[in-house]
Amino acid sequence: MRFLAKLGELDVRWFYLAMILAIVATALLPTPMKVRLSPESEKYYNTIENLDGRKPVLVQSDWDQGTVGELRAQFINTVRHLFRKNVRVVFVSGIASGPEFYEPVVEQIAREYGKEYGKDWVSFGYKLAEPYDIAIEAIARDFPATVQLDAKGKRPSDYPWLRNVRTAADFALAISIRYDEMRAYITYFYEAAGTPYIAGVATISSTPLYPFLSTGNLRGLLVGSRGGGEYEQAMGKREYGTRFLSGQSAGHLLILIAILFGNIGYWASRRIRARGEE
Repeated sequence: MRFLAKLGELDVRWFYLAMILAIVATALLPTPMKVRLSPESEKYYNTIENLDGRKPVLVQSDWDQGTVGELRAQFINTVRHLFRKNVRVVFVSGIASGPEFYEPVVEQIAREYGKEYGKDWVSFGYKLAEPYDIAIEAIARDFPATVQLDAKGKRPSDYPWLRNVRTAADFALAISIRYDEMRAYITYFYEAAGTPYIAGVATISSTPLYPFLSTGNLRGLLVGSRGGGEYEQAMGKREYGTRFLSGQSAGHLLILIAILFGNIGYWASRRIRARGEE
């Protein structure tokens, strides 16, 4: 009984050490963890899988150092999927730091799939300043006038495949990957122009979106690191998203073990005190 009581008195530093070792181990070692697509992730995957490549896709990438853990894998595998489907992509951002995070990733994936800047993808950078509703409405109404110049200093009309892209109706799909969703895409792209919208968000921001998902206003949803890991494995990869998800799961398991030890120790201590009083 005294041994069980000591479980509640373990030095908390042992717990932190175990947490660090678990996360490092899952990051460095091959992980056997396998996950299945959740219904919302499957809808996201199928929406891109069903694209025919005749129209470009608009991707808003707003992840940075604050959300890299939850959103980076979502973004990487979204770009991979689009390039695998031979879909041309227009990238924009709603945060000033967005381009410095997403452009190197896109360039690396473009090399993997043999895609060229200007021919298969372009980046217009930070063009969706707040208030976001007005910025998205402007892109939906007049895309060339809103984005103006890309990262190379060229206008949309300088690229043959963008010369006829003027409104939301000229895009096959709108995607946002950021801490929360951009409901203005539902209003100005889906409802006004019939262009579907899918989103990748942080876990804490996902709950209010399920009604939009069930009605079809939102065609697909990736939720946090879980969504990124699911999507990654659906793409036949086990890289950043899977490792992050494995580390997160190991951390959660350790927390549950710590709670169990604490409760056992507390119960044993009460039993010992009760016997002493008798």
